[in-house]
Amino acid sequence: MNNTLIVTGCAGFIGGTFTFKALSMGYKVIGVDSFINSNPSTVNKIAQKFPEKFIFIEEDLAKSTNQLKQSINGIDFDAVIHFAGLKAVGESEHEPLKYWENNLISSTNLLSLMNAHKVKKFIFSSSATVYGDSTVQPILESNNIQSTSAYGSTKIAIEQLLKDCARAGLVDVISLRYFNPVGAHQEMIIHEDPYDMPNNLMPRIIRVALNLDKKLHIFGDDYDTRDGTGERDYIHIDDLVEGHFKAIEYVKNLKGFEAFNLGTGQSVTVKEIITCFEEVNGIPISHEYADRRSGDVAKCFADPSKASDLLGWSTRKSLEDMCLDSWRAVKKI
Repeated sequence: MNNTLIVTGCAGFIGGTFTFKALSMGYKVIGVDSFINSNPSTVNKIAQKFPEKFIFIEEDLAKSTNQLKQSINGIDFDAVIHFAGLKAVGESEHEPLKYWENNLISSTNLLSLMNAHKVKKFIFSSSATVYGDSTVQPILESNNIQSTSAYGSTKIAIEQLLKDCARAGLVDVISLRYFNPVGAHQEMIIHEDPYDMPNNLMPRIIRVALNLDKKLHIFGDDYDTRDGTGERDYIHIDDLVEGHFKAIEYVKNLKGFEAFNLGTGQSVTVKEIITCFEEVNGIPISHEYADRRSGDVAKCFADPSKASDLLGWSTRKSLEDMCLDSWRAVKKI
């Protein structure tokens, strides 16, 4: 192992935070991003901090892998960490073709490139959306796989593609099924962007805290949950990223395909996270209720025991940490 990784989607919140941490730990990273769903500022920050260990390629892998192919020619790398993909549930319901083309074709092209270079170790950013509207909570990896959105369908399809490739001996895969990452890493250089039009809850809360929006719209108050708002499993980005490094170690000796939930195992409602943010940061968040969003489910939280048992991974950060760090990172700007 020569500690070189290919990281797709390295300009995004999760991919960028992982890339920063990997470089801090001594890895060399070849990063790829198309900026379809991200901002060049993240790449610029990483490149300034780690000019000698970070190579960046701007390329849409759904359309071509030529630049990446040229850049890795003659370079031995250990694994591919595949973060790249469109990920807004609501948008995917309106633009399914866009999601299928971007998410599935980019993954297929990436696997072909790996096969040509005889690199087999692959970490995939999957999602809890693969479980759909599960009646069994908390969710185990053995739960039924089902989709309630086009986005979820693309993640299921990519996992099936990876299983087929793993069964054929082309790749060894760990699929990490994320729940809801929030917060910011210790250096607070990479964080979610509240200035775009975010779909995730935390940057929408922060938009109200910054007076960019007058009110936060809560989509649905009539779910069968503790307070009528959706329940989710929020996980600190530091804990999520740590799960990837545990997966990199585990995949070295893996033959085939394994899926792991990355979550805390605790559910938090939308109202509860708003209240926590208000209390730890001392900022009132004005909000009102709106209609449910298409594709959203009432409850979704993890049973992370498999990751604990096999990867030796568990979460350390609290909801208070998540709310504090999310706001502190943006205040630093």
